Amino acid sequence: MTYQIGYSKEKDIRFQASSGGVGTAIIKYLLESGRYGTSMTFVFNAEECRYEPKLIYDFSDYNNCGSIYQDTDNIGFIKSAVKEIRNGIVVTCMPCQVAAVRSLLDRNNIPSFIISLCCSGQTTVEGTWLYYKLLGIDKKDVCNIQYRGNGWPSGIRIKLKDGTEVYRDNYTYPWTLMHKSQLYRPKRCLYCKEKTNIHSDVTLADPWLKEFMENDKTGNSFIISNHEGETVVKEMENKGLLVLRDSDEKEFVESQLGTIEAKVESSKHKALNRMIAGMGREGSFYKKVFTGSETMLKSHMFIMRMLRKIM
Repeated sequence: MTYQIGYSKEKDIRFQASSGGVGTAIIKYLLESGRYGTSMTFVFNAEECRYEPKLIYDFSDYNNCGSIYQDTDNIGFIKSAVKEIRNGIVVTCMPCQVAAVRSLLDRNNIPSFIISLCCSGQTTVEGTWLYYKLLGIDKKDVCNIQYRGNGWPSGIRIKLKDGTEVYRDNYTYPWTLMHKSQLYRPKRCLYCKEKTNIHSDVTLADPWLKEFMENDKTGNSFIISNHEGETVVKEMENKGLLVLRDSDEKEFVESQLGTIEAKVESSKHKALNRMIAGMGREGSFYKKVFTGSETMLKSHMFIMRMLRKIM
């Protein structure tokens, strides 16, 4: 595997993306070069108040919308749309989805290029709805939400139907309260140990390193490439489409240490994770009571801290 840090040479792509624009640049390159005929993008469904995957055949239809902090059924979507894929597909997904996506496409003899995103745990759409509630926003008034993008590390922008825009910096209150409660995580996220997946062609992450956190306001991507990914990234660097510097596994671990440690810690609390899965299931009485207000959600966090000490 090759470790690098860099960014897209196209200023608009780099600025609009969540970190460096490398993933977007790769999708553009693979579509416009004709190497692949199909890719995925994500569009916001205001009626359902959620992001949904969509197939595209031309980069002009790509929605450069930053990150997607909502759990999306990429596997189910690709399975339902497999007959609409033309000349192979570029897929962006979570590490836990890579193997299933690759297997599905291989079984259908569809060439694929998979971009995997480093993941600290996804959030169900109900978690986003709670986030609106904690901000005093009615989800019916929301016409768009963008997670990250427009600089780095940026934050969450919510556009309302009356033209109002609400902004919160990345990973700040009340998002942190909702996310850390773990009541709005897909069950698989509670047991996940995967930070990356070696079976993807390219893995992308934020470079949470001192040099970037202090000096970078536009965005860089941490890039791990292997398989076809190494060839594509090298080609793009040679063509001046990507600006890169070499890195290594040690620097990658340093940049992602918080999430790696959290996953290791979570693996020590299997019984607690099973309990949280029950607490957070749809229709759970516990979830209904303890997410009814900010005060009750903070009480839940206190209960979690106590349980971690004894379980």
